[in-house]
Amino acid sequence: MKKFLLIIIFFAIFYPIKRIYAGAFGREEGELFISLTPRFYKADKFFDKNGNRKPIGCSFKKEEIELYAEYGISSKDTLIFKVPYQWLSCGDAKTSGFSDIEAGIIRKLVKNNSYVLSAYGVAILPTGYSIHDNPRLGYGRIGLEGGILYGRGFGKGFIDTGIGYRYYFGYPSDQIRGYLMGGYSITKNFQLLGIIDAQIGLGNGKRKNLGYNITLEPDYKLIQIYIGPRILLNNNISINFGLHKVIFGRNTGDGAGAYGSLWIKF
Repeated sequence: MKKFLLIIIFFAIFYPIKRIYAGAFGREEGELFISLTPRFYKADKFFDKNGNRKPIGCSFKKEEIELYAEYGISSKDTLIFKVPYQWLSCGDAKTSGFSDIEAGIIRKLVKNNSYVLSAYGVAILPTGYSIHDNPRLGYGRIGLEGGILYGRGFGKGFIDTGIGYRYYFGYPSDQIRGYLMGGYSITKNFQLLGIIDAQIGLGNGKRKNLGYNITLEPDYKLIQIYIGPRILLNNNISINFGLHKVIFGRNTGDGAGAYGSLWIKF
């Protein structure tokens, strides 16, 4: 039972906030952006299928450092790449290693003075970890995600939002994923950022045992928030940090954490 709950918690930490970066706006041709982000997440409880909070039986912890990059290959297209290294633990059970690599592209469809409309596609690639690890670093399945992004600037702020569909080959649940991010500049060098992230597991397909003969719950639902400041050190370097909290779930972990990023633009 404890192992089953441990794997359920995985859903609460699996989603990266990668679109806190380019989003619908993309990058200019020849522009390179690199981010180095450490994160920490902890959960002592989980949401059951009815949304009730229950104890896990151990303290689940995730420490991560993520390298993320974007490069504008044209005025319309931006390549994106992400690789995270994670340390996971729950009681005496510990695992560490590279989680899934993500690589993809953002393409601007419409851009004018008012808004930007873009499409994106991402491939999710396992890095050779074992699905029998406890806790496991990933699903161990190749995945694809695609969707639409919308961004608009106004005065001292902006909004960036998107919705996408994720599919894992050999895994029994497709996912609908959406987010809404907003930013507002208090001063020239100080900006507040906030994100609402939603994930809906569709529960389609037949259940399959993945790792430790545990049946993953395919129908999970999750809403989480991220909030924190961004401090611009100059035109090309900034730091971003803040807090993360799960606020709603079904068959997923109920946890919170913190993150920080060093952003560099070339």
